[in-house]
Amino acid sequence: MFLVLALAVALFIFVMGAWGLFAPGSIFAFISGWSSKSGFWLAVLLRLCFGLALWFAAPDTRLPIVLRVLGAVAVLSAASLPLVGYDRFERVLRWWTGRSPFVMRLWSLLATAIGGVVLWSLT
Repeated sequence: MFLVLALAVALFIFVMGAWGLFAPGSIFAFISGWSSKSGFWLAVLLRLCFGLALWFAAPDTRLPIVLRVLGAVAVLSAASLPLVGYDRFERVLRWWTGRSPFVMRLWSLLATAIGGVVLWSLT
């Protein structure tokens, strides 16, 4: 079960990265849509689920240590968001959407690479 969920996570990361590479303007609009209290809590929940899926699927993969580290980072990120608070989360989103398309493409390239490595590791 965790392997299937981890595959979904990796595919999501890969697709979001590819989307940002080819259409940074539309991904800016998508990111702006998270700027609400419900978006904040959804971000916490998704990071927690992503992290746990990667953590528990890791032993059955080609890169178990890498997936455990990524899973731990995602869980720590989920745990820290409520401590950071909604106001700061919203400021970070505003800052992020103010970056140039070139910067978005660089980060999207990183996301695509991470998603690709995780997908490869899981298959």
